[in-house]
Amino acid sequence: ANALTGTTSFVITVNDYLAKRDMEKMGQVHKFLGLSVGLIQSGMTEEERRVAYQNDVVYVTNSELGFDFLRDHLALTPDQTVLPGGGGEFGGFCVVDEADSVLIDEARTPLIISKQVPAPATKYETAKQLAEALKPDIHYTIDLKNKACTLTEIGYRDAQKALGIDSLFEIGADGEAWAPYIANAVNAKELFNKDVEYAVLTDENGEKTGVGIIDSFTGRVLDGRRWSDGLHQSIETVEGIKVSEQSQVIAKVTYQALFRQFTRLSGMTGTAMTDAEELELTYGLKVIPVPTALPVARRDYPDVAFKTRAAADNAMVQEIVNVGGGQDGGRPCLIGTTSVAQSESIVERLKEEGIEAELLNASPKNAPRESEIVAQAGRSGVVTVATNMAGRGTDILLGGCSRTMSRIKTRDFLVADGVVSSDEAKKLPPPPQEEYFPCPLDDDTLFMLKDASASIKKEFGSDLTAIQLEEILTVATDTTEAEDDPEYIVKLRDVAEAVKDAYSEVTSKEKELVQQGGGLYVMGTNRHESSRIDDQLRGRSGRQGDPGTSRFFLSFEDDMFVIFGGDQLQNILKAFRVSEDMPVEAPQVSEALDKVQGVVEEKYREIRGEIFKFDEVLNGQRNVIYSRRRDILLASDEESQKMMAKYNLETVSDIVKAQTDGSGSVDSAKVTEKIGQFFPQAAQFFDEKALSGKDQGSVTAYLSAVIEEVFNAKAAELDKVAVASGKGANSIGRSARYITLVTMDNAWSDQLQAMENLKESVVLRQFQGLDPLKEYEGEAFEIFKNLENTMRFNAIFSLWQSL
Repeated sequence: ANALTGTTSFVITVNDYLAKRDMEKMGQVHKFLGLSVGLIQSGMTEEERRVAYQNDVVYVTNSELGFDFLRDHLALTPDQTVLPGGGGEFGGFCVVDEADSVLIDEARTPLIISKQVPAPATKYETAKQLAEALKPDIHYTIDLKNKACTLTEIGYRDAQKALGIDSLFEIGADGEAWAPYIANAVNAKELFNKDVEYAVLTDENGEKTGVGIIDSFTGRVLDGRRWSDGLHQSIETVEGIKVSEQSQVIAKVTYQALFRQFTRLSGMTGTAMTDAEELELTYGLKVIPVPTALPVARRDYPDVAFKTRAAADNAMVQEIVNVGGGQDGGRPCLIGTTSVAQSESIVERLKEEGIEAELLNASPKNAPRESEIVAQAGRSGVVTVATNMAGRGTDILLGGCSRTMSRIKTRDFLVADGVVSSDEAKKLPPPPQEEYFPCPLDDDTLFMLKDASASIKKEFGSDLTAIQLEEILTVATDTTEAEDDPEYIVKLRDVAEAVKDAYSEVTSKEKELVQQGGGLYVMGTNRHESSRIDDQLRGRSGRQGDPGTSRFFLSFEDDMFVIFGGDQLQNILKAFRVSEDMPVEAPQVSEALDKVQGVVEEKYREIRGEIFKFDEVLNGQRNVIYSRRRDILLASDEESQKMMAKYNLETVSDIVKAQTDGSGSVDSAKVTEKIGQFFPQAAQFFDEKALSGKDQGSVTAYLSAVIEEVFNAKAAELDKVAVASGKGANSIGRSARYITLVTMDNAWSDQLQAMENLKESVVLRQFQGLDPLKEYEGEAFEIFKNLENTMRFNAIFSLWQSL
């Protein structure tokens, strides 16, 4: 209904694979109803994005939408924008899948676009070596709750002595102080762990190319996201990656600011009730629970805690062995972890017991394989280890999903038979081992596959792309028959159904076996900082009324309990005289764990609340700048020329006013000097004598008339050249628009850095009894007032230098 209004409606998902899958399946319904459907994927060109966004319904990930919004506000011509309307704006209706993950969990980290500027590689390397020499609790303190390290007085003194400088805050010859480099190096050393907070990215040859941020909520690498203020480069230096450039933020937006632009925002998720208050406060969204279609048959066992992580892992592996994990006829098991390192450790531990486990880790390359792995995760005896199952988006069917396995088998046969080129084949997920499928196919089915492949080749020749192949498979496997279906679709549909029927004979029997055994067994290794993530993991079992079980195997060494649990948990350990391999299932433990998790959730809720309040100030400024920028971007050449003529007069007025003293006397020498700097071509048409003795108004009027005349003459001269070369008039307007947009972007980039510095400084003022937010609002307003003048002065200066 919202798409019928003519305004694009957006469906937001958490990764490219889910956006594509949902568009292929649900898009069939939209198209049947007469609506056009678009899809945005990370590798698309500007033109492809622009075309996709013009559709009635658009499927896109939250990060792609956010980055397109930022890129549109860096465009220098309307042709470079992709969002509907051409001005980098959007409104209308939006529905967000996994709404709590997108709107709350990811709201702590803003989306940032940076430009690369030369980085002092030797400074990063020196800072790393110095940080390695500094000792915790002597040279710096570690605050794990707030993820921050702070140098002590001894730390400052010894660091300054090692560097041979008087102060870490002293600005050096390169225009920068040492303090942020040392702080980042210490933070990288103590607070950021490989395969937990970040993953090392490599190229095809295995060479290190950089580090990628791991999303703590989903276990995925955040494609294109970087830490700011030099932290990313400090971590790359720790990993031995050469740093030649560093980032300077040129555009930034939070998900709160992004999604609140929609006039009609909605979302879906299975775990929103715990954050209903925050969703309503931040986004104005009321949460309405929808009861399950069938009663939940899953049994959630109490958490079991051990003294050490190794003992907890051993107990979990033993439980997997006890329920038949990795054995024919055993229960399927899903183990959810909170880091890549832990997942790999558990897989190795299972190998020692003779159990081969499927691993879903944080690599972006694994996203397309998720459906393959998850389709098998409900089969008898299959063990799957995943770095957080939140947002995976695919139901785990007991016995396995014959439909998904049929599609994968059909696709792999077609690719192997050459329906797409080898280059296009690389864009598709790699084929799984033959053991992945429940049974071999008979000769009749293989002949049908060969016949369908020949029909596709006849229709498309060698021009079929990977995306087209996926779309054909979707039509053949997920839609009903139509009278006008082409021959290749009919044959493909028939063979896909035949493959599914063959697999279903096995999976349906396995389903009964797994149901009798108790269903899917979900095991967690850690309580997450958000109880919603734990609920999402538990919810992978017991879907659609199926039986299932869940249990968390915890240890008192887990980060959350060490950081937030403190003495209370240690007292429990002493009271029960707990040995290393002794499980603790006392009510006091569960209560303590729930209390700790509640403290953590409240802390992060406060952090998001603070970010939201501070961002509201910045968002007000962003709206003003982006609105003005949009007007300039969409202005005609004539309007741009008139705007610059207006800027000329305002700048003259400001120069004269600044050089007028309290008695009204104008410093004609200073005015002449400043006018010469900003308007060099006009300086030859007047001198200091012409200004002496005049009052402020007379000087302003005289100079305005001179500069206006020179400007118009220059414009006419440039138009004559432009027309002669086949271009339109108002040439100076085109130059003015380009220069104004560039100077606005540069000034806004500086403003973002100034606001970030201001935020850091006002936080310290709470120790003086001042309200940081009020201090921030007051000073931010003063900075912003100067920003508009800076933009105008820079635009005038740059334009007149180019005339």
